[in-house]
Amino acid sequence: MKNILSICTFLLAFGTLPLWGQSQDPLNEDQTTVRILEGDNSDPSIVRYGKSYYLVHSSFVYTPGLVVYKSDDLVNWTPCSTALTTFTGDIWAPDIVVHNNRFYIYFPTLNGKGRKTNMVTWADSPEGPWSTPIDLKIGGIDPEHVVSEDGKRYLLLSSGALYPLSDDGCSITGEPVRIYKEWEIPEEWDVEGVSMEGLNVKKVGEYYYLFAAEGGTAGPPTSHMVVQARSKNIMGPWENAPFNPLLRTESRNEKWWSKGHGSIVDTEDGRLFMIFHAYENGFQTLGRQTLLRELVQKEDGWLHLKEGAISLPAPERLKLSGIKDFVWQTCREHNLNDRFRITPDKISIEAKGNTPKEGSPLLARTSAHKYEVEACFELKGENTSAGLVAYYDENYHFGFGFNPVSYTHLTLPTN
Repeated sequence: MKNILSICTFLLAFGTLPLWGQSQDPLNEDQTTVRILEGDNSDPSIVRYGKSYYLVHSSFVYTPGLVVYKSDDLVNWTPCSTALTTFTGDIWAPDIVVHNNRFYIYFPTLNGKGRKTNMVTWADSPEGPWSTPIDLKIGGIDPEHVVSEDGKRYLLLSSGALYPLSDDGCSITGEPVRIYKEWEIPEEWDVEGVSMEGLNVKKVGEYYYLFAAEGGTAGPPTSHMVVQARSKNIMGPWENAPFNPLLRTESRNEKWWSKGHGSIVDTEDGRLFMIFHAYENGFQTLGRQTLLRELVQKEDGWLHLKEGAISLPAPERLKLSGIKDFVWQTCREHNLNDRFRITPDKISIEAKGNTPKEGSPLLARTSAHKYEVEACFELKGENTSAGLVAYYDENYHFGFGFNPVSYTHLTLPTN
């Protein structure tokens, strides 16, 4: 049996030298939108704690999962911890919150029986350590932690169903109440479907503002959007904004496609920003990247996208250097440390399987349009192979491999 030792450019591009790319325009399409995390960083959720901001995304099938990023200025981000060191199952659209000085991440995943559920992990510091995930034993996706005027805690899911939480936030205590129904998308719009998801609630003044993603994420570029509603009571009734949607790609000619999944955060001085994701026109294989727009509250009481320059500094672009600067992950492995040893000057991998699909390769997230990769391989064992691949998922990848006597192309599977 031939073992394959592989390092994949799904993440390896993170540490290579971009030859061309986006970094020449740090404010992107215009001065209103800032790309804060390049590459596939979808379904963002953000929270402020004091002067610092913390951000998480969907981690899907990659381990370690739920990478927590930290920023002190909203535009430059660095990883500060990983909430899940072991693989629990596919993870989509988490929600990071702070309640009574404790951090929580709520996330939808699969339980030990392969059924959809929601779990929570908590920590007294965003740097960790994070608790063992607790199964909340409810289905649904895209959980959103909400606190009512009287201090009661709830979990709001994409269906608009609101579940009561225990005081410690780690169990469901009653039956759900549906508090919001999706905004009605005009029939003539080119969208994938209604697909309400990614609800986010933010209290501003006397109102709760609810933001929901609609239109679908995998359809035409004009599908995804963010709509807005408001209420003085978390239970409703909710009034939809008369100018909905708040955010949407309206033309295939725009730089950012499928803009949606907004998460709102305030600054210490009271400014408001929306973090969201979108595909870059012409570079969809980079995935949904994390972007930022500023919001303003106008005389009508609604939150609007700010026009003109954003009131934040331009982000520094990635300064690429060595192995230690990358966020390394693998696919469906129980624990990254089971097969991988990563030091500042080399990576040691215990070979596994006969193909990249079987091998659960070491991954680093692609972030540039074009890049070059330079690597030196030391193979131990005459039946061992190693390679570099551009890795989309377990079934779609291509690249090249080596063994002690030959060179092999690794191509996309045909099935």
